[in-house]
Amino acid sequence: MFARLKSCGRHIALQRTLDVDGSRNYPKPAWQLQIWDWQNSTVLNSVLSDTIPSPYHDLIEFCFLGNDRLLVVTDSLKLYSIEDMSQTPQFLACFQLPIPLSDVHCHLPLDDIEHSSSQLQMQIQQTMYTSDPTHRLLCFTSSYPTTVYIISTRIFFNLDEIAAATPIPWNLWGPSNTRVFRSPFQCKVHISGNRVLQAFTMPDTHDEYKVHMMDFSPLAVSNRQGLGQVVKEPSMIKDTLFTLKTEKVEITSSLPYVKVILDSKFDVRDLHHIWLDKDRVYLLNANWDSPQSGRLDVIDI
Repeated sequence: MFARLKSCGRHIALQRTLDVDGSRNYPKPAWQLQIWDWQNSTVLNSVLSDTIPSPYHDLIEFCFLGNDRLLVVTDSLKLYSIEDMSQTPQFLACFQLPIPLSDVHCHLPLDDIEHSSSQLQMQIQQTMYTSDPTHRLLCFTSSYPTTVYIISTRIFFNLDEIAAATPIPWNLWGPSNTRVFRSPFQCKVHISGNRVLQAFTMPDTHDEYKVHMMDFSPLAVSNRQGLGQVVKEPSMIKDTLFTLKTEKVEITSSLPYVKVILDSKFDVRDLHHIWLDKDRVYLLNANWDSPQSGRLDVIDI
């Protein structure tokens, strides 16, 4: 059995995977999500559960989108409202993925999705790389090989009343609201607001990282002011869908962003962690001569 605990604001959620009775006495993997409102009640309020589609038994993840929405990742993205914790979470929409994600992990920005109007006015007056508070990102990483999905959260809030009636195909929501990256080896990723920091291995040697800072804020794209490269053209990666037969899939994405590549290169053995905030990039490098210490590079942006 596997368990994962997450919290956001007044909510705590415990995810478990377990085996349930299946056909012909074979156990069938299932997931269960228990959700509490710890501020207003100590009693379990809500439970979500379902079976895990075969053969993707390692495919289950979830994340909070603010204080009133929950996103569950299985072979698709399922969105629920948790605004009223006296009831079972309300199913809002199902967003289909081009292929199921394997060994998936969710990365949310460090800052909150919700911002006040006063904060909005302050941030609009700041420079090009400042996040637009009306536009946030979430990131899913999938292994074998490493695939990074950057998704604009606006798609999870601009829903019509019939969204829950039928799954929304990838080609209707995905390309314009996502940017998908692929790396043959492990890459590092950190997300803050509208900015994504990624360390990719060099394509010729694979023993060094190049660090890319990407800003997906509409303000950054429209007010570039000569800094960085604006990327608006669609990108495409190829993948394989394994079902009853092997099928080649082309995944196109086109969410625009501004890209800045740091000049320095970093040894893959040394670069342990990367992260960023509003003003700086932080790169933690190992010191193999003194394992108890390391080097922290701080870069203003």
